[in-house]
Amino acid sequence: MRKVLYLVFAFALLLGLAASTASAQQPGKIEQVLLDKLERDGKANFFVKMSLQADLNAAFSMKDWSARGKFVFETLQKVASESQKPVIAYAQRHGLDHESFLTTNAVLIRNGTLQVARDLAALPGVELLRLERVFLLPDPRLQAVTGPQPAPQAIFDWGILDTKADQVWSTFGIKGAGIKVANIDTGVQWDHPALVNQYACPGDPTNPACWKDPSNICGGTMCDNYGHGTHTMGTMVGSDDPALQYTVGMAPESTWIACKGCESYYCSESALNSCADWILAPGGNTDNRPDVVNNSWGGGGGDTWYLAKVNAWRAAGVFPAFSAGNNYSCNSLGSPGDYQESFASASHKSGRAISSFSSKGPSPFGHDPYTKPNISAPGENVCSSVPGNKFECDWSGTSMASPHSAGAIALLWSACPAYKNQIDLTFQALQMFADPPTQSGSCGAPPDGEGNYTFGYGYLNALAVVQSCISGADFGTLEGYVIDENGNPVEGATVLATRTLDSFQIQALTGPDGFYTMQLMSGFYDVTASKAHYGTVTVPDVEILPEQTTTLNFTLPAGSPSLHVDSIAMRFRQSGGKYIAKITITVKDWDGNLTN
Repeated sequence: MRKVLYLVFAFALLLGLAASTASAQQPGKIEQVLLDKLERDGKANFFVKMSLQADLNAAFSMKDWSARGKFVFETLQKVASESQKPVIAYAQRHGLDHESFLTTNAVLIRNGTLQVARDLAALPGVELLRLERVFLLPDPRLQAVTGPQPAPQAIFDWGILDTKADQVWSTFGIKGAGIKVANIDTGVQWDHPALVNQYACPGDPTNPACWKDPSNICGGTMCDNYGHGTHTMGTMVGSDDPALQYTVGMAPESTWIACKGCESYYCSESALNSCADWILAPGGNTDNRPDVVNNSWGGGGGDTWYLAKVNAWRAAGVFPAFSAGNNYSCNSLGSPGDYQESFASASHKSGRAISSFSSKGPSPFGHDPYTKPNISAPGENVCSSVPGNKFECDWSGTSMASPHSAGAIALLWSACPAYKNQIDLTFQALQMFADPPTQSGSCGAPPDGEGNYTFGYGYLNALAVVQSCISGADFGTLEGYVIDENGNPVEGATVLATRTLDSFQIQALTGPDGFYTMQLMSGFYDVTASKAHYGTVTVPDVEILPEQTTTLNFTLPAGSPSLHVDSIAMRFRQSGGKYIAKITITVKDWDGNLTN
């Protein structure tokens, strides 16, 4: 939506802006919390983020899995290699311990001083220096509500029954075969009886294609020193062997790999960043990457620090599953789960009441195109595997909910290859075929009426989503170019396809060449192309035919040249014992042209 800032508002705000304008004419490249840390302690670990970011848009139109992953990884490598040269050269020249990261195009400096920070901030291409964060994992056994707890139903964890994953197995014989999942967590007991047979590198817990431990907590081999990662992995892929005490895994025939992004009850930013890069090319080979990565961790909301990593995974066809957070109240979703680009799971308990601890929306990043959280999944008193070849059933948190969703994705992609690695299509399917919320929740709903800010679109239903694709739905491709009136490509335009039968929607963004592509179930769609500061064009009743490509090009007219305040300059002079302020306001249209 175009935002118009009128001059009268700008002038009215001048008094409020004057003090900050006088004290900080130029925003610094070193965040204040880092400056405070360096001035107080003398040294700190911090990231030097580069301004240049890789353009990965072309990956979304690539149908070959191997080529898609290779393109994403090599593009990130190229951009990082070129843009980080001045920072790395400085670090090497001064003997600084440093590490390069691809997905966010940043360099970590360990034990850097204030002078080092100032020197690096002055280098060309540097956008921001920020202090390394640490993210705490809550104790999932303290999240449960006290009182009588439901007994395990037969040998199945209740979450398997609640999501109807067991009915997917019995009805269709689908158990996740051919899909690889990963978690970024506290590690995994790789030889746990519920997990050993699904491990993607059988008998080799040191293989870099299946395991990474950035902080070297485990001494070279796979371990889990906290239990959290073994529990979340069990929910995704735990074995259905009837000889085991419990059946806990949503997709027991999927394979798994793991990265230890959490050293123990905490996760360092450097380890999480390292894992984000590793997910794209485990062991240095992009063909080793997983289809789905579960992230049962997070921090405060409204923080975009992990967004570039999530977008890189999406470009490579890796589904980003995240917990919603355990912050109890409305407006409490944690990042990265609150991103529109991430799939966030809230937690409900047996009986489908929301868990009291579950974070709720709305997201600080809005409700377009998706209501946040996206869905609700079982997350209270969940049975799963824990280190020591054991099972425990008193673990609660949205950490337990997200792997249920990740496992459901493995079932869907195993059953219906047309959905595989189609991230937005999968978002839509999980949401559309969720069981509608039976309760409104206490945090309201978005104006479009799609779900609510407590349960999202509803309760995870693995059976319904698999049934929807196996029941005969055929897919076709819609693609084309969006250009302006002068024939120039329009990058970043939104193309929205709305099925006329039931208002099911999916959208795509155009790349630098104006090209878009999307997979759609066969049928008729109203297709709209739009971008801020351009006109909107809609083509009704576009037919998508099974296994065929429909080409639809758009020419967007120029929009009205709305105005915005480009800059405000203030000068003070003294006259007759008084201070007189001269205020200069520069107004431009959105094409950058000065106005009278």
